[in-house]
Amino acid sequence: MDDVINNPVVEYQNTEQAEANKPRAKKQNLVKLAESPSGDGMDLNRPSIVRQMVAEFIGVFAIIFMAVSAAYWLGGIPMASQLVYGGIVAVMIVAFATISGGQLNPAVTLGLLVGGRLTIVRSIAIIIVQMVACVLACMMVKSMMGKSEIVEPNGAKPPTPVQVAVPQIQLRSVAGQPDMTNRTPRLTNNQAMLLEGMLTFFWVTAFYGAVLRGKSTAMGGLVIGLYVAAGSLAAVALTGGAMNPLRAFGPAFVTGTWEQQAIYWIGPLVGGALAGIVCGWLLFRDETDAIDEDDEDDSIQSFAR
Repeated sequence: MDDVINNPVVEYQNTEQAEANKPRAKKQNLVKLAESPSGDGMDLNRPSIVRQMVAEFIGVFAIIFMAVSAAYWLGGIPMASQLVYGGIVAVMIVAFATISGGQLNPAVTLGLLVGGRLTIVRSIAIIIVQMVACVLACMMVKSMMGKSEIVEPNGAKPPTPVQVAVPQIQLRSVAGQPDMTNRTPRLTNNQAMLLEGMLTFFWVTAFYGAVLRGKSTAMGGLVIGLYVAAGSLAAVALTGGAMNPLRAFGPAFVTGTWEQQAIYWIGPLVGGALAGIVCGWLLFRDETDAIDEDDEDDSIQSFAR
C-alpha cells in the first residue's frame, strides 16, 4: 500500500493529441532559430511585414537607381555596369537579410511563396512595394539627368538615360557593329525567355542555399552579388541580363518602352517559381516547415506591430 501511495502520479496523454502537437513544437523551434541571424535557417514570416516592406523599398530603390545610372554612364563598358549591378545587390542583401532576406526581386519573392517560405499576404505586399520602388527610382534618374547628355551628330535624337537602361534582345552584329539595316535579333522571344528564366532559376536557388540556410548574412549577400554580376555579364550581349522583372519594368514604365517587356516577366517568374518548387519542396524540404493557412492571420495581425 505504501508503494502505491508514494509512487508519482502517471499522466496518460492521448496519442493523437501528442502527434498533433509535434508540428507546432517544431514551428516553435524554427521561430527560435530564426531569431538568430547565424542560425541554420531563417523564418521570413517572423519579422513585422511593415519592416519588410520598408526594407524591400529601400533595397529595390538603391538597386534600380544604380543599375540604371550605370547602364547609361558605363554602357560602353559592359563588365563595369554588370559589376555595379551585382555589387549593389550584394550590399542590399547584407543590409536587410535579417529583416526580409533581401529578396529585391519579384521572382525571388514568388519562389519563396511557391516554396512555402512566405505567406500570400506578405508576398503580394512585398511585390507591390518592389514595383513602386523601381518606378520611383527611374523617375529620380530621369529628373536628375534630364533628357540626355549625349550629343549625337547630324541632329539625330539620342536616347534618354532611362531609355538606354531598358533591357532588350540585342541585334546580331556585322563587322563588330549591330546590324541596324536588317535589325535581326540574336535570339527569338522564346529563347530570350528561356535564358532569363534559367538565370533567374539559379538566382533563387542561390538565395535558398546561401541566404535562407547560410550561417553568415555577409557571405550570403556576397554569393548572390557575385552570381548576379556573373549571370548578367554572361547574358548582356543577348538579353541584357536583367534576371529581375523590376530591372525592365521601372525603365519601361517611365519611358513608355514596352516592347519585349513580357520576356522579362514571364521568363524570370517561371524560373523563380520552378526554383521554389525544387528548393522548397525537394532539396531543402527538411530545413523548415511549409506555411500553414493559419499563418495568414499572423501576417495580417503583424501590420499592427
